[in-house]
Amino acid sequence: MTVSTAHPTELDEESHSPSASTWRSPWSIACIVVAVILTAIVVWPIVDAGRAALDLVWRPSGDWAVLTLRVEDVGRHTPLIGPYSRFGWNHPGPLLYWLLAIPYHLFGDKPEAVLAATATLNALSVAALSAIAWRRGRLPLVALTMGMTAILLHAMGPAMLRDPWNPFITLLPLALLVFLVWSVIEGDYWMWPPLVFVASFELQSHIGYLPMIVMLGIAVVAITWRRRAWSELLPTSQNGRWWVVGVSIAVLVPCWLPVVVDQVAGTGNLGAITQYFLSPGDQPAGFSTALHTAANQLHVPSAPWLGLDEKAGLDGALLGSGLAALLLPIGAMAVSMWLAIRLRTVRAVHFQLVVIATTLGGVIATSRVIGPVFDWVVRWWWILACLWWLSILWAVWSALATFVRSTTSDRVATGTLATVMAIVALLAIGPVVDAAASTPPPSPSTGIVLNGFLDPLLAALKGSGPLLVVTTGSVRGDYGDAIRLQLERAGIDVVAESNMVSHLGPERSESSRTPVATLWIVSADAITLFASDPSMTFLAGWDPLTKEQRAQFFIDQAALQDQFIAAGRLDLAEALTNGSGGVDAEGKTVPGVDPDLVDRVESLRRKGDPVAVFLGPARSS
Repeated sequence: MTVSTAHPTELDEESHSPSASTWRSPWSIACIVVAVILTAIVVWPIVDAGRAALDLVWRPSGDWAVLTLRVEDVGRHTPLIGPYSRFGWNHPGPLLYWLLAIPYHLFGDKPEAVLAATATLNALSVAALSAIAWRRGRLPLVALTMGMTAILLHAMGPAMLRDPWNPFITLLPLALLVFLVWSVIEGDYWMWPPLVFVASFELQSHIGYLPMIVMLGIAVVAITWRRRAWSELLPTSQNGRWWVVGVSIAVLVPCWLPVVVDQVAGTGNLGAITQYFLSPGDQPAGFSTALHTAANQLHVPSAPWLGLDEKAGLDGALLGSGLAALLLPIGAMAVSMWLAIRLRTVRAVHFQLVVIATTLGGVIATSRVIGPVFDWVVRWWWILACLWWLSILWAVWSALATFVRSTTSDRVATGTLATVMAIVALLAIGPVVDAAASTPPPSPSTGIVLNGFLDPLLAALKGSGPLLVVTTGSVRGDYGDAIRLQLERAGIDVVAESNMVSHLGPERSESSRTPVATLWIVSADAITLFASDPSMTFLAGWDPLTKEQRAQFFIDQAALQDQFIAAGRLDLAEALTNGSGGVDAEGKTVPGVDPDLVDRVESLRRKGDPVAVFLGPARSS
């Protein structure tokens, strides 16, 4: 940072274009070394989380099984569309699968490798974030950025840092996207290609980021128009412009070509997304809910991104906070921006405007959420809140730096800031590193059940297929996804039910594969029915109870069911057999029902339903 009081724009240009002698100065070398150390401190817990994942034994289920399956499809049934949505369409593009596939194969082509691959992408995102922070503000901004990122990683923990689920793997790249936009606004035109790539990744992996990306585009146009600096977005020379535009197009076309191919000659997914959002449907959350959510996420010191619990209702949806909680974050942003404008630290103001635009996009995205606003649905608020306060801190630092009159004072301030942020980072990441080895993979309970019967199942099915896999009874669809993945890993082709094509890909539809048999995954009472069917062949199963305990359980369950029916509680009688809840909470208070019998039945039910796999004749889905 310079010691004079010249116009901040001139100062930034000088600091960003150092002479060769400046680079060789001991102070510059020391700043580079400290910046690298700070970055390494923050990247380490992500790398360690990925390393620890490779030591796990993981049987992915549910969304993670489908995601792993689609990553394995790259190169054989290469996906042209993104992760499936609960609304019947897929997110726009396959970049998530394509990017994960590279480190996935390098780490051993096993399910655990997808966790390590995710950690790799997140580590690269943080390293790139630090590099841009150095470009924009040298060591002070690197220190602030890495310190705030470390606090964020503390809240995320090892599980989220290596989770490939699209609401989570897109988080750190969002922060990188904001920094890339800011850098392009400041004239770093050579960052257009990575900006195009990261924006494509975010939008293809999670359509919910569309409002934020649109608002970032508006910020670029608005700030550039206000400065009348359109020429700064691209090089002044014609050859340079052709280079930037050409490379950006060379990045854009491969990213979006599969999406176009699918729309024209595949599933027409892009049209399905458009039709869904243009058609009248369920009522979205609305701006009131979005603002209350923003209030809960932005205010300090009790913000979720700082590691505190999020407020949720009985249905799990976020409750948000009163709008009064917005006074502090908005007030802090306004005061810091006024200070930055007053002292003409223009680039810091631009960063704030970019962050504000992204946050407004987050409000719009939250307002358009269909159904309950669960925490994972709008996890992007952790990034937005972190960037919000980072931009405030950078504006204050940049403004106060204009008062520094000597090189010595500037270096003392910078060194103090770097030291404080290093301490913050070390304190924040310590628990994350300590927890990496003991943190379980996603949905570990399903893996315990699978381990009880997977090996004999695969042995019995060796050399067969294609198989239509169907789940029934109280067993969750997670088991079906888990078994589909394991079958395909064993070389047994799987056929998707008609309502599962968006999950598993069109190449697994019945129009592409004809099933030779149906694999039924059943549980609880349905096992008895399937076992008595002569067309069904029992292959493998798992039961948390012994045969004697299971026999007594059926007797007690039947007796309890009769008591519920006699008391007029048909809902509780049905809950005993379909796996739903409420029996232990309400059953003991129903007149005529034996509370000891309820305790006995529920204590066994909580150990889990038995699961069995049967092979039956081929059927149409």
